[in-house]
Amino acid sequence: MRRLFYFMVQVDLENLRTIKQKERLMQKGFIFIIVLLGFVSFISSAFALEIGGKEVEIILSDTYVTRYIWRGQDLFGDNDGAHQPSIDITFPKLFYDTDLSLNLWGSFPLSDGHEDAEELDFTVTFSRDILDEIFNISLGSTYYAYPNTVNTANISEPWGALTLNKIPFLPIDVSATVFAGYDFEAHHGGADEGWYYSWSLDTEIPLSRLAFSQKDQKLDIGVINWGNDGVADLKPSTLYATEVYLLTAYTLNNFNFVPSVHYVISHEDEINNGDNEVWFSLSMGYTF
Repeated sequence: MRRLFYFMVQVDLENLRTIKQKERLMQKGFIFIIVLLGFVSFISSAFALEIGGKEVEIILSDTYVTRYIWRGQDLFGDNDGAHQPSIDITFPKLFYDTDLSLNLWGSFPLSDGHEDAEELDFTVTFSRDILDEIFNISLGSTYYAYPNTVNTANISEPWGALTLNKIPFLPIDVSATVFAGYDFEAHHGGADEGWYYSWSLDTEIPLSRLAFSQKDQKLDIGVINWGNDGVADLKPSTLYATEVYLLTAYTLNNFNFVPSVHYVISHEDEINNGDNEVWFSLSMGYTF
């Protein structure tokens, strides 16, 4: 009887710890959102949403994902989800017809055991259309920070992307994008250095004739193929994962809601243990 009582007390204590850990994770996420709201309010007032006659676009969003899949890889390894708040600030045609975008993005696990995986990313992007808008070129840099680990876990990644806005001679509009990013240690003793690269296709299908759709609503369909040169102890592979996704957006005034479904095909045994992955996301955003 004493052993049974001790076991029950121990289980209750473990449950209490788990509940407190989950509450702590959610509190961090909500604090992050509040900080973003304050930052957005400041930016809105400071820039009056216009610079040089061009409207500054500010988007505050939070995305809930059933699994944290990054470049085809389940980063938590056990199919746990996360919520991922973000703020995007875009200065269109700021100089020489080039857009400047700033992004602050966070990821907070929905389950305990992933505290070291809490993440804050900082990205700056320069983007412009070229050759009569046939192509779009983007250059940027992302800093991946993990506040709950030593700073040697942080990664810095300069990257570039080239998009053919419309592939010619096709009966529907299809865009094609090639991407390459080089990861290197942000601090001495950090992660292995190396390349990630991808090639992808994307198209949109009108949904306006369906009962559940809004005016001018579209279904975005895309496929992304990922490769690497052995970065982060991965096996070098020209194609280690393929992701297919479907998403659409619902709008209400300045709010938007974006549900999506994703299917990841793992081409290497070390990627997601060789298993394919299905995951879902729901993004809720507000445009200022």
